[in-house]
Amino acid sequence: MGYPGTVAHVWCRPVNGVAEVRGGARPTDVEWTLSDAERARRDTLCRTQDRALYTAAWGLVRQSLSAAEPWVRPDEWRFQRSSLGRPEVHHPVRGRSLRFNLSHTEGMVACVVTRDARCGVDVERPGRALPLHRLTRTVLSAREQREFDLAPPGRRQELFFRYWTLKEAYLKAIGTGLRFPMTACEFDLGGGRPALRSLAAGPRHAHYTFRQWPVLHGGLLAVAVQGGPWHTGEDDVTIRAHLPQIREECTHHSYF
Repeated sequence: MGYPGTVAHVWCRPVNGVAEVRGGARPTDVEWTLSDAERARRDTLCRTQDRALYTAAWGLVRQSLSAAEPWVRPDEWRFQRSSLGRPEVHHPVRGRSLRFNLSHTEGMVACVVTRDARCGVDVERPGRALPLHRLTRTVLSAREQREFDLAPPGRRQELFFRYWTLKEAYLKAIGTGLRFPMTACEFDLGGGRPALRSLAAGPRHAHYTFRQWPVLHGGLLAVAVQGGPWHTGEDDVTIRAHLPQIREECTHHSYF
């Protein structure tokens, strides 16, 4: 459970070998950190870009955890699955208080790490063509759909992805994943920082802090971090972003 003074670190890296990104990480640079089981799982993937993303994503997870606990080498972490299928730290025992979540999209991987607080992250690159008017029916609440319909056509894709990434990050944080309908949670984007307006998951899932940033090549990253039952303001949660397009360790800084 989160507590006052929660600190979340959010990491995002471009991936060379998947898209042409200058200065991006190469999967071969982090392959040594993966366990034998992770390499075996990686090798079952058919596409080269999927294997590269898998390697980069789990390499970033391991490096991010070691940034939080420098006494553990990246290749020493071992994981297990929760009852809901969520990966968690199993070894070393002293590291089990760390929570993490990962996400990847074409040419980009992201990870969030906290101590004891639930967390979720989602990164997307909105450039690809999508049937937005069909997708909005499964993603947006009625109020969000009205905002989408009233937006200028040139802003609708960005608006949709802002909602989508926030909802993905939030549902991953509360542990339901996509088993809980996206339309049942609603966000307010008009107050500077994203805020949860309403949800059907119950009051115990209401106390979260949200941030959202643009990243390289038109990408968008969102993070959700548990604030705890006594969380009445965002001062309880500090989010430090390590992103390729903004200054390192920007506490409480976002473009939205």
